[in-house]
Amino acid sequence: MTRLRPWLRSALTLAMFAASAAIGGTAAAGPALAADPKAGEPCTAADLGKRYPLIKSATMTPTITHFKTFFVTAGTTGSQVITLENSTTITVEVGTTTQITAQFNIATLGFVSGFVNRTVKTSTASTDKEVQQITWNFLAPGYYGLFKGTRKVTGQYAGINCSRVDKGGGQYATEWIERPGGAYTTYSVMEEGAIRCEDAVPPNSLMRLAQIQLGCDGAAAKEKAEKQARQQADEPLTVEGASGTVVAPFAVPPGFACEAGYYRIGTPDRLLNWWNQDGTEEIRLQAWSSSSRAQWSLCQGPVSNGMPEHVLITRYSGKCLTLHSGETAAEGGRLMEESCRTVDDRQRFYIYRDVPGSDKVGLQIKSTGFMAGQSVLANNQELRQYSMGMADGTGTYLLEKVA
Repeated sequence: MTRLRPWLRSALTLAMFAASAAIGGTAAAGPALAADPKAGEPCTAADLGKRYPLIKSATMTPTITHFKTFFVTAGTTGSQVITLENSTTITVEVGTTTQITAQFNIATLGFVSGFVNRTVKTSTASTDKEVQQITWNFLAPGYYGLFKGTRKVTGQYAGINCSRVDKGGGQYATEWIERPGGAYTTYSVMEEGAIRCEDAVPPNSLMRLAQIQLGCDGAAAKEKAEKQARQQADEPLTVEGASGTVVAPFAVPPGFACEAGYYRIGTPDRLLNWWNQDGTEEIRLQAWSSSSRAQWSLCQGPVSNGMPEHVLITRYSGKCLTLHSGETAAEGGRLMEESCRTVDDRQRFYIYRDVPGSDKVGLQIKSTGFMAGQSVLANNQELRQYSMGMADGTGTYLLEKVA
C-alpha cells in the first residue's frame, strides 16, 4: 500500500504525481500488446469457434474512495488509528457482469493492465470491500483530511472472432474480424494519505482531490467535490436484449425465415452430432442416426452488430436452441431446448463460416458473446458455452444439409 505524506519534499511529491494520470485524462496506449490474434490476420477453420478480447480505449481517473476529516491539537500528535467513511464505490465490471469468472472477462482486464501500463484489478472486486482503517503518525497539529483512493480505469473493449471475409473478385479467406463488445470498469492499487489545507500539492492529484473534499477552497468547492464524487459512483448499465412474450412451441419467431430442409450440426469428423436427449430438454453430442432428434431448422433473421441473427429449431420438438436462463454468465453454461420466443437473445446465434465449399462453422450466443462448445469431445457430452471458445479447436462444427 502506497502512503502519500503531504509534508515530504516537493521532489518526491512531483515524482509520484508524474506516475499518475490527470483527472479524467485518457491513458496513452503505450507499447503494443503481445496478445494474439489481431484483426485482419489470417485464421483457420479450427479457429471458427474461438473468441479473444481487444481493448479499444482506457481512461484513468483519480478517485477518492474513502475519506475522513480529523483534527489534531497540540499535544495529541503521534500515531492514530482512524476509521474512514466510504465516499465513492468502484466495482470491477466487464459489460454488465460484476462476477469476473469468464475467461474472456479475465483476459480483457489483463489486457487493460498492459494497455495502461499499470496494475489493475482483474478479478471480482469493489473498493467498499477494501480495509477502511488506516494508521497515521501525525507530526504536527492541524485540520487533516485522511483519504484512500485509486485510479478508476474505464473504457471500451471488443471481441475478435474468425470468419469468412470476401476479398473481392470471387475470392474468400478466413480472417480474424472485430466484433462488438462493451464497456469495462476496474481500478488500480489503493493509495492512502493525510492532507492539510496549507500543504502544497500538485494539481490534478489524489492529494488535491482530498484538499477539495476537506473544504480548503470554501463551501462551494466542497459542494462541487461532493457532487463529483456522487457522479463518479455507479454508472448506469446498458443491457442489450430482454425476454418477451413466449409464442407457440412450433412457431418461428417473427422476422425469421427458415431455409428449406434440415441440417445436422456435428464434429468435423462426422462421428458426433447435436442431439435432442430423449425425455429431457438437454442437447448432447451423440452418434449420428436418421432420427429427427439430430436434425435442425436453420432460420435467419435481422442483422444486428453487423451480422445476421439465427435461431436453431429442433425438428423433433419444434423448440429453439436456448442458453439456460440460470447460467447466462457462467463459464460452461448449458445450452438446451425451449419454446421459441418472440424476443430472447439467449435463443439468437451468430454463425462464423469457413470459405465457400466448406461446411465448417463456429456459433456464438448473442446474449453473452460466448461460443458453443463442450467440456470434452466425447459421446453424451452436453452442449455448453465458453467465453473464449475451445482452445483446442473443438468448438468448430459441421453445419451439413441432410434433408
